[in-house]
Amino acid sequence: MSNSRPFMDFLREHRNGVTHDDLSDALQALVAAVTEEGKGGTLTFSVAVKPMGKSDGLEVSADVKIKPPKPTPGVSIFFASPENNLVRQDPRQQAMELREIGPTLAHKGIA
Repeated sequence: MSNSRPFMDFLREHRNGVTHDDLSDALQALVAAVTEEGKGGTLTFSVAVKPMGKSDGLEVSADVKIKPPKPTPGVSIFFASPENNLVRQDPRQQAMELREIGPTLAHKGIA
């Protein structure tokens, strides 16, 4: 059996629990981003420990970083015109003359 103190005790006490809260919030944000994008991400937690000068005290800092998945940018479809400009309608396709019909004509089977 180990005599090491549970890490969770450190998290609860570091910065009066703010580090634990930051980790919880970061994990929730990461899960939301991964769920939305359908891609993986990471959460990194690092602890730095250094002596406080000549005393016996130790300065302990913690850092929480998330790397959410990058959103997939949207795309639009365009066609090249004979002048090499981007246009929304295919210039090689003939346009169809469409008209709107009212419910009365559609009900009579004229559509």
